[in-house]
Amino acid sequence: MEKLVWRYIPEFRIRIRINNADPGDGVRLILSPLSEAVAANFGLLIRSSPGGLTAFCKQHHNGVTWVPATALTQPVQFTFWLIIDKARAALPDFFEQGTQQLGRRIFYASNLTAAGVIDANLAGNLVTLTATANAGNAENGALSGYLLSRKVTPGAFNQIRAGKIAAGAPVSFTLSEAVAPLQERVGLDLRPHPRGAYVVRLEGGAPLEEKVVFDQNAATADVCGVIDIFKQAWHLAPQPREYSINFQRT
Repeated sequence: MEKLVWRYIPEFRIRIRINNADPGDGVRLILSPLSEAVAANFGLLIRSSPGGLTAFCKQHHNGVTWVPATALTQPVQFTFWLIIDKARAALPDFFEQGTQQLGRRIFYASNLTAAGVIDANLAGNLVTLTATANAGNAENGALSGYLLSRKVTPGAFNQIRAGKIAAGAPVSFTLSEAVAPLQERVGLDLRPHPRGAYVVRLEGGAPLEEKVVFDQNAATADVCGVIDIFKQAWHLAPQPREYSINFQRT
């Protein structure tokens, strides 16, 4: 009788730092509810720890060597929520400055370039998820329910457009609604479309562009940030790939 043997090995880590230091258990990352089934289908086991998490890839032995239990044949997205216990950890400056226009302000990051390339800035086994050494304006994001609505000055904009952030290509603005000259409120209904992070543009004399995460569950929870990790292959390296974020606190 053939005997099936399973094991889990670390595939990647996400590590949060504040002023280059471990933030303690007041900062944590969890797998979003929408990604739980995706992770289970691909044999990805998530274990949270203070200031981050580790994702383990499920493998089985094929009689010769260890191989992933489920192969990756196309890019897959895993979404994580950043939660900060304000009674136990001071909020980084990132969360205390600025105002988003299209939802509640959050930190948003992914391991994609603007062209949709996965892990393009890999150095050794490290990928920095922020545009510079520290989290900054490039990681501004807004969190919204599936029905986006915003009051505008009539005549300020002529169109609202949106495109999903995805691996493999730059954002394509496939969703578009005209804004009438006397219209006082603009919006988008994302219920028929895939959930996740989009770039939303209000076009007109003074265009406005923001990254918006459409997630009804997150919008009603105490979520401070959303992090998307895209995988197109299992790396199976001796050391897990590490995704790093460093916030500043002054």
